[in-house]
Amino acid sequence: MSRRLSLWGIPQKLLGPNVCLLAGVLLFAAACMGESGMRESSGRQAFIERLGSDTISIEVYTRTPEGFQGDLLIRSPVTRVAHYEATLTPEGAIQRMDVQWETPAENPEGPGPSGYTVTFDGDSATLETRGGDNPGTTRIEAGSGVIPTVGKTPLAFAVMEQAVRQAVASGADSFPIQLLSGTRARVSSNAIVRFAADSVRMSFFGRPLVAEVDQSGPIIGRSGRHTTFVAEGERISDVDVASLASEFAARDASGEGMGIASPTETVEAVAAGAGLSIIYSRPGKRGREIWGGLVPWNEVWRTGANSATAFTTDRDVEIGGATVPAGAYTLWSIYTPESAQLIINRQTGQWGTQYDEGQDLVRVDLTAEMLSEPVERFTIAVEAAEDGATLALSWDQNRYTVPIKAR
Repeated sequence: MSRRLSLWGIPQKLLGPNVCLLAGVLLFAAACMGESGMRESSGRQAFIERLGSDTISIEVYTRTPEGFQGDLLIRSPVTRVAHYEATLTPEGAIQRMDVQWETPAENPEGPGPSGYTVTFDGDSATLETRGGDNPGTTRIEAGSGVIPTVGKTPLAFAVMEQAVRQAVASGADSFPIQLLSGTRARVSSNAIVRFAADSVRMSFFGRPLVAEVDQSGPIIGRSGRHTTFVAEGERISDVDVASLASEFAARDASGEGMGIASPTETVEAVAAGAGLSIIYSRPGKRGREIWGGLVPWNEVWRTGANSATAFTTDRDVEIGGATVPAGAYTLWSIYTPESAQLIINRQTGQWGTQYDEGQDLVRVDLTAEMLSEPVERFTIAVEAAEDGATLALSWDQNRYTVPIKAR
Protein backbone atom coordinates (compact mmCIF):
# COMPACT_ATOMS: atom_id res chain seq x y z
CA MET A 1 0.00 0.00 0.00
CA SER A 2 1.31 3.48 -0.76
CA ARG A 3 0.34 7.05 -0.03
CA ARG A 4 1.78 10.44 -0.96
CA LEU A 5 4.10 12.15 1.47
CA SER A 6 2.17 15.39 1.05
CA LEU A 7 -0.31 13.79 3.47
CA TRP A 8 2.43 14.01 6.10
CA GLY A 9 2.78 17.76 5.76
CA ILE A 10 5.66 17.79 3.25
CA PRO A 11 5.37 19.36 -0.20
CA GLN A 12 5.14 16.63 -2.83
CA LYS A 13 7.61 18.44 -5.12
CA LEU A 14 10.39 17.95 -2.58
CA LEU A 15 9.95 14.19 -2.43
CA GLY A 16 9.76 11.18 -4.67
CA PRO A 17 6.33 10.36 -6.10
CA ASN A 18 5.33 7.52 -3.80
CA VAL A 19 6.65 5.65 -0.81
CA CYS A 20 5.77 2.25 0.52
CA LEU A 21 4.31 2.26 4.04
CA LEU A 22 5.48 -0.31 6.55
CA ALA A 23 2.70 -2.74 7.38
CA GLY A 24 2.24 -5.77 9.58
CA VAL A 25 5.37 -6.29 11.63
CA LEU A 26 6.98 -2.95 12.46
CA LEU A 27 10.56 -2.70 11.31
CA PHE A 28 13.45 -0.30 11.53
CA ALA A 29 16.69 0.53 9.76
CA ALA A 30 19.20 -2.18 8.96
CA ALA A 31 21.97 -2.87 6.50
CA CYS A 32 21.54 -5.36 3.68
CA MET A 33 22.45 -8.99 4.27
CA GLY A 34 22.49 -11.86 1.82
CA GLU A 35 24.10 -15.25 1.56
CA SER A 36 27.38 -13.57 0.72
CA GLY A 37 27.17 -11.00 3.54
CA MET A 38 26.91 -7.23 3.33
CA ARG A 39 27.26 -5.17 0.21
CA GLU A 40 30.18 -2.80 0.34
CA SER A 41 28.21 0.26 -0.69
CA SER A 42 24.61 1.38 -0.60
CA GLY A 43 24.64 4.50 -2.77
CA ARG A 44 22.37 7.40 -1.89
CA GLN A 45 19.62 6.62 0.61
CA ALA A 46 16.80 8.83 1.89
CA PHE A 47 14.53 8.34 4.90
CA ILE A 48 11.59 9.99 6.59
CA GLU A 49 10.63 9.51 10.22
CA ARG A 50 7.23 10.34 11.65
CA LEU A 51 5.64 10.66 15.08
CA GLY A 52 2.06 9.88 14.23
CA SER A 53 1.06 12.29 11.45
CA ASP A 54 4.00 14.66 12.09
CA THR A 55 7.34 14.43 10.31
CA ILE A 56 10.10 14.66 12.91
CA SER A 57 13.22 13.90 10.88
CA ILE A 58 14.53 13.52 7.32
CA GLU A 59 17.88 11.99 6.42
CA VAL A 60 19.89 11.46 3.24
CA TYR A 61 23.27 9.74 3.09
CA THR A 62 25.70 8.06 0.73
CA ARG A 63 27.91 5.10 1.63
CA THR A 64 31.04 3.79 -0.11
CA PRO A 65 33.62 1.21 0.99
CA GLU A 66 35.74 4.10 2.33
CA GLY A 67 33.05 5.78 4.45
CA PHE A 68 29.70 7.51 4.51
CA GLN A 69 28.36 11.04 4.64
CA GLY A 70 24.95 12.61 4.89
CA ASP A 71 22.56 15.23 6.18
CA LEU A 72 20.08 14.78 9.00
CA LEU A 73 17.20 17.22 9.56
CA ILE A 74 15.34 17.20 12.87
CA ARG A 75 12.27 19.32 13.71
CA SER A 76 11.96 19.09 17.49
CA PRO A 77 12.29 21.26 19.48
CA VAL A 78 13.38 23.44 16.52
CA THR A 79 14.57 22.63 13.03
CA ARG A 80 18.28 21.90 12.78
CA VAL A 81 20.44 20.09 10.23
CA ALA A 82 23.52 17.98 10.89
CA HIS A 83 26.07 17.28 8.17
CA TYR A 84 28.19 14.25 9.05
CA GLU A 85 31.15 12.52 7.41
CA ALA A 86 32.76 9.25 8.52
CA THR A 87 35.95 7.56 7.33
CA LEU A 88 36.17 3.78 7.70
CA THR A 89 39.12 1.50 8.41
CA PRO A 90 39.85 -1.37 5.98
CA GLU A 91 37.99 -3.61 8.46
CA GLY A 92 34.85 -1.46 8.25
CA ALA A 93 35.05 0.31 11.62
CA ILE A 94 34.86 4.09 11.97
CA GLN A 95 38.30 5.74 12.01
CA ARG A 96 37.14 9.36 12.11
CA MET A 97 33.79 11.09 12.21
CA ASP A 98 32.86 14.75 11.92
CA VAL A 99 29.42 16.15 12.80
CA GLN A 100 28.33 19.77 12.35
CA TRP A 101 24.90 21.08 13.42
CA GLU A 102 23.39 24.28 11.98
CA THR A 103 20.10 26.14 12.33
CA PRO A 104 18.74 27.31 8.94
CA ALA A 105 18.96 31.07 8.34
CA GLU A 106 15.16 31.31 8.18
CA ASN A 107 15.09 30.98 11.99
CA PRO A 108 17.64 33.54 13.25
CA GLU A 109 16.62 32.93 16.89
CA GLY A 110 17.54 29.25 16.72
CA PRO A 111 20.59 27.65 18.39
CA GLY A 112 24.02 28.56 17.06
CA PRO A 113 26.31 26.11 15.25
CA SER A 114 27.85 23.23 17.16
CA GLY A 115 29.51 19.93 16.42
CA TYR A 116 32.30 17.54 17.13
CA THR A 117 35.08 15.50 15.56
CA VAL A 118 36.14 12.15 16.96
CA THR A 119 39.30 10.32 15.87
CA PHE A 120 40.11 6.78 17.03
CA ASP A 121 43.64 5.71 17.82
CA GLY A 122 44.23 2.29 19.33
CA ASP A 123 42.18 1.87 22.50
CA SER A 124 41.23 5.53 22.87
CA ALA A 125 39.65 8.38 20.96
CA THR A 126 40.14 12.13 20.78
CA LEU A 127 36.89 14.07 20.92
CA GLU A 128 36.93 17.72 19.87
CA THR A 129 33.67 19.57 20.53
CA ARG A 130 32.72 22.92 18.97
CA GLY A 131 30.09 25.43 20.06
CA GLY A 132 27.56 24.49 22.72
CA ASP A 133 28.23 24.86 26.44
CA ASN A 134 31.55 23.03 26.80
CA PRO A 135 33.78 23.26 23.72
CA GLY A 136 37.18 21.64 24.01
CA THR A 137 39.17 18.45 23.52
CA THR A 138 38.72 15.26 25.53
CA ARG A 139 40.56 11.93 25.47
CA ILE A 140 38.15 9.00 25.88
CA GLU A 141 38.70 5.29 26.45
CA ALA A 142 37.12 3.94 23.28
CA GLY A 143 38.67 1.17 21.20
CA SER A 144 38.22 0.12 17.59
CA GLY A 145 34.63 -0.58 16.62
CA VAL A 146 33.05 2.12 18.82
CA ILE A 147 30.36 3.94 16.83
CA PRO A 148 29.84 7.70 17.28
CA THR A 149 26.26 8.91 17.20
CA VAL A 150 25.03 12.10 15.54
CA GLY A 151 23.15 13.36 18.58
CA LYS A 152 19.68 12.10 17.69
CA THR A 153 17.49 9.65 19.56
CA PRO A 154 17.64 6.79 19.01
CA LEU A 155 20.19 6.89 16.16
CA ALA A 156 20.68 8.43 12.73
CA PHE A 157 19.85 5.90 10.03
CA ALA A 158 23.43 5.89 8.72
CA VAL A 159 24.74 5.22 12.23
CA MET A 160 22.20 2.43 12.70
CA GLU A 161 23.31 0.85 9.44
CA GLN A 162 26.94 1.05 10.55
CA ALA A 163 26.11 -0.78 13.79
CA VAL A 164 24.26 -3.54 11.96
CA ARG A 165 27.03 -3.88 9.35
CA GLN A 166 29.63 -4.40 12.06
CA ALA A 167 27.39 -6.96 13.74
CA VAL A 168 26.75 -8.88 10.53
CA ALA A 169 30.45 -8.87 9.68
CA SER A 170 31.16 -10.64 12.99
CA GLY A 171 29.09 -13.64 11.90
CA ALA A 172 27.70 -14.01 15.42
CA ASP A 173 24.02 -14.16 16.34
CA SER A 174 24.63 -11.66 19.13
CA PHE A 175 27.22 -8.92 18.79
CA PRO A 176 28.08 -6.27 21.40
CA ILE A 177 28.32 -2.70 20.15
CA GLN A 178 29.44 0.51 21.83
CA LEU A 179 28.01 3.91 21.00
CA LEU A 180 29.88 7.15 21.66
CA SER A 181 27.81 10.27 22.33
CA GLY A 182 29.68 13.26 20.96
CA THR A 183 27.56 15.64 23.03
CA ARG A 184 28.15 13.84 26.34
CA ALA A 185 31.60 12.33 25.75
CA ARG A 186 30.30 9.01 26.98
CA VAL A 187 30.42 5.44 25.67
CA SER A 188 27.40 3.17 26.25
CA SER A 189 27.09 -0.54 25.59
CA ASN A 190 24.37 -2.26 23.59
CA ALA A 191 24.03 -5.31 21.37
CA ILE A 192 22.77 -6.30 17.96
CA VAL A 193 20.93 -9.62 18.11
CA ARG A 194 19.86 -11.58 15.02
CA PHE A 195 16.62 -13.47 15.65
CA ALA A 196 15.81 -14.45 12.05
CA ALA A 197 17.69 -14.73 8.78
CA ASP A 198 16.65 -11.26 7.76
CA SER A 199 15.96 -9.57 11.12
CA VAL A 200 17.97 -8.13 14.00
CA ARG A 201 17.13 -6.17 17.13
CA MET A 202 18.81 -3.97 19.68
CA SER A 203 17.80 -2.47 23.01
CA PHE A 204 16.51 1.06 23.47
CA PHE A 205 15.97 1.89 27.16
CA GLY A 206 15.26 -1.79 27.75
CA ARG A 207 12.74 -2.11 24.91
CA PRO A 208 13.41 -3.88 21.57
CA LEU A 209 14.09 -2.03 18.35
CA VAL A 210 13.77 -4.44 15.43
CA ALA A 211 15.54 -4.36 12.07
CA GLU A 212 14.62 -6.11 8.83
CA VAL A 213 17.30 -6.75 6.24
CA ASP A 214 16.76 -5.69 2.65
CA GLN A 215 18.26 -8.40 0.49
CA SER A 216 18.57 -5.99 -2.45
CA GLY A 217 20.22 -3.09 -0.67
CA PRO A 218 20.52 -1.28 2.64
CA ILE A 219 17.90 0.05 5.07
CA ILE A 220 14.15 -0.48 4.68
CA GLY A 221 12.75 1.49 7.63
CA ARG A 222 12.44 1.50 11.39
CA SER A 223 9.85 1.64 14.12
CA GLY A 224 9.95 2.44 17.81
CA ARG A 225 6.48 1.04 18.45
CA HIS A 226 7.68 -1.22 21.24
CA THR A 227 9.93 1.45 22.76
CA THR A 228 9.42 4.85 24.34
CA PHE A 229 10.56 6.40 21.05
CA VAL A 230 7.38 5.62 19.15
CA ALA A 231 8.38 7.21 15.86
CA GLU A 232 8.41 5.18 12.67
CA GLY A 233 10.73 5.69 9.72
CA GLU A 234 10.95 4.36 6.21
CA ARG A 235 13.05 4.61 3.08
CA ILE A 236 11.89 6.99 0.34
CA SER A 237 13.11 7.64 -3.18
CA ASP A 238 14.86 10.95 -2.47
CA VAL A 239 14.35 14.27 -0.72
CA ASP A 240 15.64 17.84 -0.88
CA VAL A 241 16.89 18.33 2.70
CA ALA A 242 17.99 21.96 2.22
CA SER A 243 14.60 23.09 0.90
CA LEU A 244 12.70 21.28 3.62
CA ALA A 245 15.00 22.69 6.30
CA SER A 246 14.30 26.22 5.07
CA GLU A 247 10.56 25.63 5.07
CA PHE A 248 10.44 24.05 8.54
CA ALA A 249 12.74 26.72 10.03
CA ALA A 250 10.46 29.43 8.65
CA ARG A 251 7.57 27.74 10.45
CA ASP A 252 9.60 27.76 13.68
CA ALA A 253 10.31 31.48 13.30
CA SER A 254 6.60 32.22 12.81
CA GLY A 255 5.60 30.21 15.89
CA GLU A 256 4.10 27.36 13.86
CA GLY A 257 6.90 24.81 14.31
CA MET A 258 6.61 21.39 15.88
CA GLY A 259 8.16 22.40 19.20
CA ILE A 260 8.83 19.89 21.96
CA ALA A 261 7.23 16.55 21.16
CA SER A 262 5.91 15.99 24.70
CA PRO A 263 6.21 19.19 26.74
CA THR A 264 6.41 19.03 30.54
CA GLU A 265 3.65 20.58 32.61
CA THR A 266 3.09 21.08 36.35
CA VAL A 267 -0.37 20.91 37.92
CA GLU A 268 -0.72 22.46 41.37
CA ALA A 269 -3.96 22.47 43.32
CA VAL A 270 -5.46 22.40 46.81
CA ALA A 271 -7.83 19.49 47.19
CA ALA A 272 -9.49 18.23 50.37
CA GLY A 273 -7.22 20.59 52.31
CA ALA A 274 -4.07 19.08 50.82
CA GLY A 275 -1.57 20.77 48.54
CA LEU A 276 -1.12 18.58 45.46
CA SER A 277 1.50 18.72 42.72
CA ILE A 278 1.68 16.66 39.52
CA ILE A 279 4.59 16.94 37.07
CA TYR A 280 4.14 15.09 33.79
CA SER A 281 4.89 15.20 30.06
CA ARG A 282 2.11 15.60 27.50
CA PRO A 283 2.28 13.48 24.33
CA GLY A 284 0.08 14.43 21.38
CA LYS A 285 -2.40 12.26 19.50
CA ARG A 286 -0.93 13.19 16.09
CA GLY A 287 -3.49 11.15 14.18
CA ARG A 288 -2.74 7.94 16.07
CA GLU A 289 -5.05 5.43 17.71
CA ILE A 290 -4.56 6.02 21.44
CA TRP A 291 -6.50 3.60 23.64
CA GLY A 292 -5.63 0.05 22.71
CA GLY A 293 -3.03 1.40 20.28
CA LEU A 294 -0.39 3.82 21.49
CA VAL A 295 -1.54 2.96 25.03
CA PRO A 296 -1.92 -0.83 24.80
CA TRP A 297 -4.64 -2.69 26.66
CA ASN A 298 -3.57 -4.65 29.75
CA GLU A 299 -0.14 -3.00 30.02
CA VAL A 300 1.06 -0.54 32.66
CA TRP A 301 1.43 2.93 31.14
CA ARG A 302 3.55 5.80 32.47
CA THR A 303 0.51 8.12 32.39
CA GLY A 304 2.28 10.64 30.20
CA ALA A 305 5.67 10.62 28.47
CA ASN A 306 9.39 10.82 29.25
CA SER A 307 10.09 10.65 33.02
CA ALA A 308 7.63 8.89 35.31
CA THR A 309 4.73 11.16 36.26
CA ALA A 310 5.47 12.66 39.71
CA PHE A 311 2.76 13.19 42.34
CA THR A 312 3.11 14.79 45.78
CA THR A 313 0.64 15.60 48.54
CA ASP A 314 1.47 17.52 51.73
CA ARG A 315 -1.35 15.84 53.70
CA ASP A 316 -2.94 12.43 53.92
CA VAL A 317 -5.77 12.05 51.39
CA GLU A 318 -8.11 9.40 50.08
CA ILE A 319 -7.90 8.67 46.36
CA GLY A 320 -10.60 6.35 45.08
CA GLY A 321 -11.31 5.35 48.67
CA ALA A 322 -7.69 4.32 49.38
CA THR A 323 -5.48 6.12 51.91
CA VAL A 324 -2.50 7.93 50.42
CA PRO A 325 -0.20 9.30 53.16
CA ALA A 326 1.53 12.64 52.68
CA GLY A 327 4.62 12.18 50.53
CA ALA A 328 5.99 11.77 47.01
CA TYR A 329 4.89 9.11 44.52
CA THR A 330 4.67 8.32 40.81
CA LEU A 331 1.43 7.75 38.91
CA TRP A 332 0.93 4.88 36.51
CA SER A 333 -2.21 3.43 34.96
CA ILE A 334 -3.53 0.35 33.21
CA TYR A 335 -6.47 0.06 30.79
CA THR A 336 -8.70 -2.56 29.21
CA PRO A 337 -11.67 -2.02 26.87
CA GLU A 338 -13.97 -2.36 29.91
CA SER A 339 -12.01 -0.87 32.85
CA ALA A 340 -9.08 1.24 34.01
CA GLN A 341 -6.99 1.65 37.16
CA LEU A 342 -4.73 4.35 38.56
CA ILE A 343 -1.55 3.02 40.17
CA ILE A 344 0.14 5.02 42.95
CA ASN A 345 3.73 3.86 43.32
CA ARG A 346 6.30 4.68 46.02
CA GLN A 347 9.31 4.83 43.66
CA THR A 348 10.20 8.35 42.52
CA GLY A 349 12.65 10.10 40.19
CA GLN A 350 12.87 7.31 37.60
CA TRP A 351 12.44 7.25 33.84
CA GLY A 352 9.00 6.29 32.62
CA THR A 353 9.95 2.75 31.65
CA GLN A 354 11.24 1.83 35.10
CA TYR A 355 8.06 0.61 36.74
CA ASP A 356 8.47 -1.59 39.83
CA GLU A 357 5.22 -3.31 40.77
CA GLY A 358 6.73 -4.26 44.12
CA GLN A 359 6.64 -0.59 45.12
CA ASP A 360 2.93 -0.08 44.43
CA LEU A 361 1.15 1.68 47.26
CA VAL A 362 -2.31 1.06 45.88
CA ARG A 363 -4.36 0.57 42.72
CA VAL A 364 -7.74 2.29 42.45
CA ASP A 365 -10.47 2.10 39.85
CA LEU A 366 -10.91 4.90 37.33
CA THR A 367 -14.33 5.85 35.95
CA ALA A 368 -14.40 6.16 32.16
CA GLU A 369 -16.52 8.46 30.03
CA MET A 370 -16.58 9.49 26.38
CA LEU A 371 -15.92 13.07 25.35
CA SER A 372 -17.86 14.89 22.67
CA GLU A 373 -14.67 16.47 21.30
CA PRO A 374 -11.28 14.72 21.17
CA VAL A 375 -8.40 16.04 23.28
CA GLU A 376 -5.25 16.33 21.13
CA ARG A 377 -2.66 16.39 23.92
CA PHE A 378 -2.79 14.17 27.01
CA THR A 379 -4.02 16.24 29.95
CA ILE A 380 -4.07 15.71 33.72
CA ALA A 381 -6.27 18.00 35.79
CA VAL A 382 -7.37 18.35 39.41
CA GLU A 383 -10.94 19.67 39.39
CA ALA A 384 -12.85 21.05 42.37
CA ALA A 385 -15.74 18.95 43.69
CA GLU A 386 -18.24 19.38 46.54
CA ASP A 387 -16.49 17.00 48.92
CA GLY A 388 -12.92 17.37 47.67
CA ALA A 389 -11.67 17.13 44.11
CA THR A 390 -11.55 14.95 41.01
CA LEU A 391 -8.37 13.76 39.37
CA ALA A 392 -9.04 13.60 35.62
CA LEU A 393 -6.98 12.03 32.82
CA SER A 394 -8.14 13.07 29.33
CA TRP A 395 -6.88 12.11 25.89
CA ASP A 396 -8.48 11.55 22.54
CA GLN A 397 -12.17 10.90 23.22
CA ASN A 398 -11.72 9.28 26.63
CA ARG A 399 -11.75 10.80 30.11
CA TYR A 400 -10.86 8.81 33.23
CA THR A 401 -11.58 10.14 36.72
CA VAL A 402 -11.13 9.27 40.38
CA PRO A 403 -12.26 11.23 43.49
CA ILE A 404 -9.85 12.81 45.98
CA LYS A 405 -11.19 13.38 49.51
CA ALA A 406 -9.90 14.52 52.88
CA ARG A 407 -8.52 11.81 55.09
